[in-house]
Amino acid sequence: MLLAIFLLLAGAVILTVGAESAITGAARVAHAMNISPFVLGALLFGVDFEAVAAVLIATGQGQTALAAGEAFGTVVFLFSAAFGVALLLAPRPVEAPSRGMILLPALSLVAGAITVSDTVVGRFEGGALVLVYVVYLSAVVQEGRSAAKRAERIEQEAAGSRLPPTVLLFGGLALVFGGAEMLVQGGIGILERTALSAGFVGAALIGALVSADEVLLEIIPIRRGVPELATGNLFGSVAAFTSGLLGLAAMVRPLVLDSAAESAFLAMALLYTMVAVPFLARGRAGKATGILVLVVYAAWLALASGF
Repeated sequence: MLLAIFLLLAGAVILTVGAESAITGAARVAHAMNISPFVLGALLFGVDFEAVAAVLIATGQGQTALAAGEAFGTVVFLFSAAFGVALLLAPRPVEAPSRGMILLPALSLVAGAITVSDTVVGRFEGGALVLVYVVYLSAVVQEGRSAAKRAERIEQEAAGSRLPPTVLLFGGLALVFGGAEMLVQGGIGILERTALSAGFVGAALIGALVSADEVLLEIIPIRRGVPELATGNLFGSVAAFTSGLLGLAAMVRPLVLDSAAESAFLAMALLYTMVAVPFLARGRAGKATGILVLVVYAAWLALASGF
């Protein structure tokens, strides 16, 4: 058990360091290409490299319920713990992105719900989910062309290191996959030594650990006046994990979900709705929304641990 806990903690640290390096390198490249903050958040931060690595490694090892739970749990953690804390610390309510960018991830969410309704996601369904994500990516790129904003704040954040962007990017990705391997091994070790279900370990434990850096990726942009990065990360993750990553994992190996993984999907859909509604209704989200999503996250953890 001690070894499993060590692997979890060490893997989380390596993942965070690697992700920060990869994101810094990619951010410099994106700045030079004149990419808008929302698009950068949706396409770069929304595709959470360390979580992707953890899901694919778990799938390859046959731990498909663990992988599905981790995918959904990542989004649950992002919408509740990460975004909730960011809203509480924000000096003012966070402005909403365009209505299209708020509603479009619902397409991926509905597609994911259809495929997981029978608790099995096959390779054909996985391919269909990947196509849904391609549609989302096309819409986000189009949004970026129409917005045409420069991400100067990102360049300022990335200016600390003098390493070439490609070194930061690929070196960070190597750390990400190494940390993900340690993290999954630790999760499997705990799974084998406890009565916890695979879906719960993936959603509540590994999902939170691989998303620990997401707290900073939500708080820092909001505190420094670039909320588009945070909201891009937020809504981009819904599409990425409910269609793109879920589909890719199913193409590697058909996924079989347990009840805890299903509960994580339902919690994810609920939290997405709770954040989307104030954005659509008032054009912003504030501290009341932050408190509400944190309460829902705590309630889900208490309920899901019993599955």
